[in-house]
Amino acid sequence: MPPGPGGTVNRPATHLPLGPVAWTVATFLVAALPHLLAMPPVLGVVVFALCGWRLLVARKRWRLPPGWLRLLLTIAAIGLLAVSYGGLWGRRAATGMLCLMLAAKMMELSRLRDLRMVASVSLFLIASQFLFNERLVLLVYLFGGVLLALAALLRIQQLDVNRRTAPGGDVALLRQSALLLVSALPMALALWVTFPRLAEPLWGLPDEVMDGKTGLSDSMSPGSIANLFLDDSPAFRAEFAGEPPPPSQRYWRGPVLWRFDGDTWERAFLPSRTEAPRVPPGSNDYRYTVQLEPHERRWLFALDHPVRVPQDARLSLDFQLTRRNPITTLTEYSVRSNPDFTDMPRLPVTLRQLAVSLPEDRNPRTREMALELRERFEDDRALIDHVLDWLRTEPFYYSLETAPLGRHGADEFLFDLRTGYCEYYASAFAVMMRAADIPARVVTGYQGGFWQEGGQYLLVRNSDAHAWVEVWLEGSGWTRVDPTAAVSPARIRSGAGSVAGGGEGLEWLRALRNRYDRLQHLWNSWVLGFDADRQQRMMNFFGLPNLSRTGMALLMAGVLGLIVLALAWAWLRQPARSRDPVRRAWLRLARRMQRRGLGPGLGETPLAWAERVAHRLADGARFLELARDYCAIRYGDRGNEADRQRFIRAARRFPVRRAVEPRRAASV
Repeated sequence: MPPGPGGTVNRPATHLPLGPVAWTVATFLVAALPHLLAMPPVLGVVVFALCGWRLLVARKRWRLPPGWLRLLLTIAAIGLLAVSYGGLWGRRAATGMLCLMLAAKMMELSRLRDLRMVASVSLFLIASQFLFNERLVLLVYLFGGVLLALAALLRIQQLDVNRRTAPGGDVALLRQSALLLVSALPMALALWVTFPRLAEPLWGLPDEVMDGKTGLSDSMSPGSIANLFLDDSPAFRAEFAGEPPPPSQRYWRGPVLWRFDGDTWERAFLPSRTEAPRVPPGSNDYRYTVQLEPHERRWLFALDHPVRVPQDARLSLDFQLTRRNPITTLTEYSVRSNPDFTDMPRLPVTLRQLAVSLPEDRNPRTREMALELRERFEDDRALIDHVLDWLRTEPFYYSLETAPLGRHGADEFLFDLRTGYCEYYASAFAVMMRAADIPARVVTGYQGGFWQEGGQYLLVRNSDAHAWVEVWLEGSGWTRVDPTAAVSPARIRSGAGSVAGGGEGLEWLRALRNRYDRLQHLWNSWVLGFDADRQQRMMNFFGLPNLSRTGMALLMAGVLGLIVLALAWAWLRQPARSRDPVRRAWLRLARRMQRRGLGPGLGETPLAWAERVAHRLADGARFLELARDYCAIRYGDRGNEADRQRFIRAARRFPVRRAVEPRRAASV
């Protein structure tokens, strides 16, 4: 027995074979991979180091560390996790803790039940990934991880019954795991269709543990939205009942920002807490359904101005749609918007004061220009048109490469930098309007989208995040003004991708991603969007009445019972099968012989059967040799893999032909 570190000899209890340990470690690493990619790198290094060390222990037969050392290392790992996440509360911290605990388990992986525990908990680790993402591509991860976990559990079971290697090797082990997985699919499908759907999730998560994904918050400072440009993941999809709006009208309204402290725009209490007036239907209304990806904020996105508010949502005075709870799952809602509605034809004094207030000690050059323009233009519309012409004709540039702004941000941008993204233009334009005593507010959301012609829906990505300005005009109310359109009309016509530059060679990649998104849209609609309403519609399609939850539960039990009976019937009808491929090949040959009337008798041994029927076969000597080989492999000492495979091939290829009998003399 080889010595471990320090010259000590390992105890037999720690000598788990490398095969089952490798299967278990591989299962854990595959299950933890998406979590590790989202973790701080140092935690991933710890997990991989512990797994690699455990494989070396199995290979070199080292001794496992003592209990006090395992305890110290585990406490150190938990401390590292707490420092990395700033605490132990939250979904990411919780899944990180689970990964670290399973990795720490490697230090005491000495019994079969330890292997079973790691492989089994890895299944839960796979399921926990769907707390963060439900994309179609994760099906590959789900099935691959479950397949490995089943293979690991089967390999552990083989070790438990003193079978050191799997018959047929690792390929046979994966094949058996795949068979188990496929056998479970009918029951999984039945549960998915018939399990009573609830209107709300079974549990909720407090706001403090959310990982915001969208970047659109209830505040905006220059540079915040530009960081979203590289995030090309979908934000939402919209299907229209009719023609979609033109690109110039695809402004998806999000948070509305009123307060400005010189650096940051924020929402205001009064407009966000006051209900909006009722919007009457119009002749040019847009009717559409939105599939909103989880962004873990409370707001929904809609075109101006919603006539019909989605269920469980409210519409604030500044026409922002919000929900009571954060959007943590794929959410579908229907909206009808009236683009011709006049928002607030009369502006209350309190809101006017809020919409023209500016810090007194900021942006003196912008104030000076605004006062000069105010003296030249008495009409607000004329002043606004002049500023837009100035932005259009002066050397202003629309770019993601921007410099940070200082104390007088609007001055630095308008008169020095002159290069920026949409929030730079929106913030500076709103400051100039307020300095000219024109009420203005900043609106953030999304602009544009890619029209999926094949799927007939509008795909809006996070990179389409945008900021624009609304000014209040006498007789017109709050009116949208987008200074970005004056500087970069292509951004409004063609979306955010038009300003990236250098992407001509990547058109094929964008086209491929758009085709994939059509599959994702179908997945969202038919799987993730399969709620209680769609479930009931499916039941009605099959002629079932509106069922209560109790009725759905009884239906589910009945369907599952039928599936169990069908699987049992199929299992009982098939011939007896052996896990040993050598015996399986011999039984298959026996069935072929049985069809020719040469099958074995009840209780007849292989050699006795072969001696009895050998003279009746065209190649009886070869069959007799096969029977001797089978007995030697199965019951004797010829059990190496080469002999087994040679016998299996010979049994499969053996020609079952009767010997030609001499003809009897014909009677005269």
